[in-house]
Amino acid sequence: MEQTQNSARTCTTLIVLLLLLTSIELDAKQKRFVIGVEEVSYYPLYDFSAKDYDRPSFSKELLVRFFEHHNYQYDFLVLPIKRFNEWYIGKEVDFKFPDSARWYASDKKQLDITFSKPVIELMSGTYMLKSQDNTQRKQVKTLATILGFYSSLWVNDVTKGKVEIIEESSPMNVVKQVLYGDRVATNINGNVIRHHLARLNKAGALVLNRAIRHELYAYHLSSINHPEIIAQFNDFLTLKPTLVSELKAKYKIQDERL
Repeated sequence: MEQTQNSARTCTTLIVLLLLLTSIELDAKQKRFVIGVEEVSYYPLYDFSAKDYDRPSFSKELLVRFFEHHNYQYDFLVLPIKRFNEWYIGKEVDFKFPDSARWYASDKKQLDITFSKPVIELMSGTYMLKSQDNTQRKQVKTLATILGFYSSLWVNDVTKGKVEIIEESSPMNVVKQVLYGDRVATNINGNVIRHHLARLNKAGALVLNRAIRHELYAYHLSSINHPEIIAQFNDFLTLKPTLVSELKAKYKIQDERL
């Protein structure tokens, strides 16, 4: 008798859990999610514009595949980079991509943000002319970067006035600053640099300076209010192991290693 009662309770618990999961899934399908993305052409990694939603990129295709796989309704909300750390506070944003804990100032890290597993590993480093790749850190006086980007490996030197920041609105302008400058470096991603060097017929002209501190980091999908969707995104990446590889090949994104 007792065994029968235990079995009945177990069955009831499973039914309740199933109904709960079904309810969560239905609620998610009825909602229209807002994905916050940066208003910058950072091709091939991402390329979003408030005036043009049709630009292809690695990030856009990956996110579209995920949200459409689950039949979720979604919109990309293109926002200025300068207020990246404030998006969850001042905007109706359900998700951010790309995101990383390393980009938040210490006073913002108390936000209860759930980050997905790494989507793609990238190099945070210093890129210079190939002819200057033995330049030491103390010899770098100028760092060209995208307007609003956070230079995590250079923040102390910039704060102390040891390094001047040149902010440009486009990666192409950043690449030109380094190509034609004197001891000018940049912290933008190597894949983006290689894309624009190819457009300028200057392939291989800029390289990672391995004499200066560099480290790997990752892009993540993040959310405050929807950790259950982040869990689904993690499952999506796990169940489709070739998807990211296929998209990297499609957009000519190279893996970066220390």
